[in-house]
Amino acid sequence: MKRTDRELLIGLNLIPQLTPKRAKLLFRAFESFQAIWEAPAARFSSIFGSSVIGEAIASGRSEEAIDEEIAKAEELGIRIVTLVEAEYPSLLREIDDPPLVLYVRGELPIDTSKAIAIIGTRRASRYGNLVAGRFASQLALRGIVIISGLAAGIDSAAHHGALDVGGKTVAVLGSGLDRIYPKRNKALFDRIAAQGTVISEYPLGTKPAKWTFPQRNRIISGLSRGVVVVQAPERSGALITARLALEQGREVFAVPGNITSIVSAGTNRLIRDGAKLVDRIEEILDEFPALWAVKERPHAPADEEAVALGERVWRG
Repeated sequence: MKRTDRELLIGLNLIPQLTPKRAKLLFRAFESFQAIWEAPAARFSSIFGSSVIGEAIASGRSEEAIDEEIAKAEELGIRIVTLVEAEYPSLLREIDDPPLVLYVRGELPIDTSKAIAIIGTRRASRYGNLVAGRFASQLALRGIVIISGLAAGIDSAAHHGALDVGGKTVAVLGSGLDRIYPKRNKALFDRIAAQGTVISEYPLGTKPAKWTFPQRNRIISGLSRGVVVVQAPERSGALITARLALEQGREVFAVPGNITSIVSAGTNRLIRDGAKLVDRIEEILDEFPALWAVKERPHAPADEEAVALGERVWRG
């Protein structure tokens, strides 16, 4: 049965062994997705230098699995957008290893021309949550889309900050859209899906794992023109995202923190290493002159009222 490119990408994305970097190698070696789908295991083995990987990818191709995944997504009200479709975010398509597929709840398209990521540690201090929420609110009031990862701490504060002023935010999950993590953010997930966009590259049913979060971080930076790290210890997923952002040619900003604070050690080091120190949103906008001209403002309370409302949430 001949499949569309969309269906083939969904099917390839269902193969666990076919990581984004391996998929990139296949795209270079084959002229079409159909050719990848029909290739013998020996061809994969020669490309990857491993018969184990070659056999795993070859045996992972399943026509039935494609139909089941599409049907399940429709049943859950989830859209599947592939690399070859117009709704796929243009800025994300430009990165070195873009996801083959995005599972989506909420609004499309995502306007990546005015998207800024705000990220940081799950163990944020009250100061960190306050700064993340305030930056997100102020940027969202200017029509800028806030990208983050739905994690506890800084990510949640950033999402809330945008939503509380009627702005747009995008959450990138490290699990399938039917496996919300952390579970306590279910209400936030639903709120973002209704007012913004929730996305994941992982097939339905994928549970969160240690490897899924570092991998999804390239999507957070890939959707964004710049990445703001609010609080991050020396060993932090936020620092992985900052590194990926630099590799993708994105701007990296860091909020300074107390020199005795563990959760600010990573952000302070970013500043020493060349990230732009920011303590107000104007310093972010200065790097993107076109964003100063954004006239669109979401329907929201008056600025002072909105920020005050948000701060009550962020302070806990």
